[in-house]
Amino acid sequence: MESQIYGNRGLTLTRGSGTEIYDKDGNRYLDFFMGHGAALFGHNHPALVKALKDASERPWTIGGGFESEERKKACEALSFFLPDYRIYWANSGAEAIESALKICALNRPKRSKVLALRRGFHGRTLGALSLTFNPKYRSNFTSFLFNVEHYAPQDLPPKIDEDTLAVFVEPIQGEGGVYPLDASLGEAISEQCRKTKALLVADEIQTGFGRCGEISISSTYGLNPDIICLSKGVAGGLPVGLTLWRKELSDFVPQSHGSTAGGNPLVCSVAFAAIQLLKEEKYPKQASEKGEYFRFLLSSIKNPLIEEIRGQGLLVGVQLRCKASSIIKDLQSKGLLALPAGPTVLRFMPPFVAEKEHFEEATSILEEVLANHA
Repeated sequence: MESQIYGNRGLTLTRGSGTEIYDKDGNRYLDFFMGHGAALFGHNHPALVKALKDASERPWTIGGGFESEERKKACEALSFFLPDYRIYWANSGAEAIESALKICALNRPKRSKVLALRRGFHGRTLGALSLTFNPKYRSNFTSFLFNVEHYAPQDLPPKIDEDTLAVFVEPIQGEGGVYPLDASLGEAISEQCRKTKALLVADEIQTGFGRCGEISISSTYGLNPDIICLSKGVAGGLPVGLTLWRKELSDFVPQSHGSTAGGNPLVCSVAFAAIQLLKEEKYPKQASEKGEYFRFLLSSIKNPLIEEIRGQGLLVGVQLRCKASSIIKDLQSKGLLALPAGPTVLRFMPPFVAEKEHFEEATSILEEVLANHA
């Protein structure tokens, strides 16, 4: 019997194309959920389907100790955007965070103080969960978590000192409510890390890989990270996580870390095709323009339940004056899939391939649902 940890939204989804997905009864949904944002290129993107089919006829997994042309090509393609970083391949965002923790520990072995932000979310494996702030995720496992000090962004810079091992920051807090970091605070955090030689880790699992207009949006928010974590969208929805760290930092000590499936040829082939699409289709630029249009449409809804529209690119949060869960349920019944970002924030994560008519349809559905709740 399958675990019911995720609950049940009452849908069995069977096929999809682009921005649309269908249930077993043939009902169509506009998908602005996209597998928690992992299907960044939309469902069944032709270029990614071709890459997957071609790769499926070659070895799927070989182990990290063997060289892989597919992994090499994907690393070289990613280095076009982030040239000064080493790259480690894992299978999820949480694994990317765990890898970052180890890189920090190996490079600052005499330090142990770790800082993160209130409202921050970095995953649910034990190391990542230690960094995550929300007590609802942590409460059952507190005896297993290591100590992390969480602060509001404005209170963080003076807490960074010579005992600090690492500081973990999201440029935009996704799960925590779609809250962008103030750029001046990002600059202050970066400067204090530079002065004290604390390592700055940018968690761009949700914001990165073009969703918000760039492969990495850290610099937009004043951050100059030593380590960057990516995951969602990197291989079009296949399991993948990336940890990138500056080349001047030490690599893993042999046998200090590893992954059975990380960097396998199948996933790397699709990731390479995805990176090529970012360049050829200019998807990051499209994300920025489309997201701006969507937020403009949302801001035109005149309903007292909407308090604020936040976000960048194709990560959009609608702050509500009511619980988001009931709104999400009614959106689904009208054919629009969305997800929460905290109790009162409605989150949309549309794919690169969404077009104007999709954003207009989504806005119309939301306007209708909110009118019924007002």
